[in-house]
Amino acid sequence: GRTITVAIEGCCHGQLDTIYSTIIQRNPNVELLLVCGDFQCVVDEEDLSCVAMPQKYRKLTTFHEYVSGIKVAPVMTVFIGGNHEASNILQSLYYGGFVAPNIYFLGFAGVVNYKGLRIGGVSGIFHGSHYRHGHHEKPPYSESTMRSVYHLRELEVFRLAHLMTRRRGGT
Repeated sequence: GRTITVAIEGCCHGQLDTIYSTIIQRNPNVELLLVCGDFQCVVDEEDLSCVAMPQKYRKLTTFHEYVSGIKVAPVMTVFIGGNHEASNILQSLYYGGFVAPNIYFLGFAGVVNYKGLRIGGVSGIFHGSHYRHGHHEKPPYSESTMRSVYHLRELEVFRLAHLMTRRRGGT
C-alpha cells in the first residue's frame, strides 16, 4: 500500500489559517489533517450563540471564508466535535458530512475511508448522567441543552462497536 502523510491537531478552536500554514511550512507532503475536537465551524453570529463557552471567547474566525469558497482547505480535513462547537451546525449533520469544500465532519459517530485508510471517531465529551439517554436537544438551546447536546451517548459508542472489521483480501 501507499503511504499517506497525516497531520493530527488537538483542539482547533477555529484557527484553520494558522494550522494550514503551519502544515504547509513544516511538511508540504501532508495530505490529510485529522482534528480531534473543538473545531468550531462557526459561520455567523447566530452560530456563536450555539457555542458553549464564555462570552469573552466567542468570536468569528475565518471558517466562514472556507464555507463561502473564498478559501479552500489545502489538505483534506476530517474532524470530530468537542465541547466548544457550533452545535446547531454539527447536530444538523448527525451522521456526518462536508461542512465546507475539503472539510468533513465525521458526525456524532462515524467512519470514512480516505485512500484506503479507515478513520473512525466519536464526537463529544463524556458526562455520566447523559450517557444512556438519547439526544433530545434542539435549537434554540437553553444553557443546559447547549452543553448536553455535545455529551457522548451510548448509542454512538454502540454504533462504532458493531462495525465489521475488514478481512485480508478486501472482503
